[in-house]
Amino acid sequence: MENKLTLRDVCKKIWYEFLDMLAGAAFPFMLMLILGATVIGFVAYNGKDDVPLQAVILAVGEIMLIAATVIFGKQNGASAYKKTIFNEGKRAAGSTELKVLLRTGEYAPYKAAIIGFIACVPFMLINLIYCITPATWCEFLLSYVFGWAYYPFNLGKLSPWFNYIAVIPYIAVHVVAYILGGNTEKKKQEIIDNQDEIPTKRGKK
Repeated sequence: MENKLTLRDVCKKIWYEFLDMLAGAAFPFMLMLILGATVIGFVAYNGKDDVPLQAVILAVGEIMLIAATVIFGKQNGASAYKKTIFNEGKRAAGSTELKVLLRTGEYAPYKAAIIGFIACVPFMLINLIYCITPATWCEFLLSYVFGWAYYPFNLGKLSPWFNYIAVIPYIAVHVVAYILGGNTEKKKQEIIDNQDEIPTKRGKK
């Protein structure tokens, strides 16, 4: 099936992969909501004239978001690599499980970018509505939920269209963290494999 995928198999693979990446984006998205409603949300409570204080609060919130994204990004990468190793073993044993044969949820750097993008979709949709037809409810959500992307340019009185720029570094951080997590897990697996080979070599002697 790996070499001769039918159109139906391809459609199933796309769907399974989407669900897997959607699950991977759940925690990063929740972190956006939590930090946006707490630390970064405090930016809105300070007077519009106190920009320096707002900038400090925003910086703290952004640092916390980056740190959390790195942690969960590494976890996503490590989990995906573990699944790759596990599925390779099942395929070698002749497994006929569809998700295993379709390599669903296995490690691939491009998935890190998609996961980061999915986590940002709610912000991008609300920001789009705000750019086209500014509404109070949109501004409220951008201020208290997606402040990590809204305030960096809002404090500089720039157009809300600039807010989309904040998505790029966020996705980049998740991609780097995902790759680091995958590489770390790969090294762990190599160490385990080497330890397993040592008794075998001794036995041959």
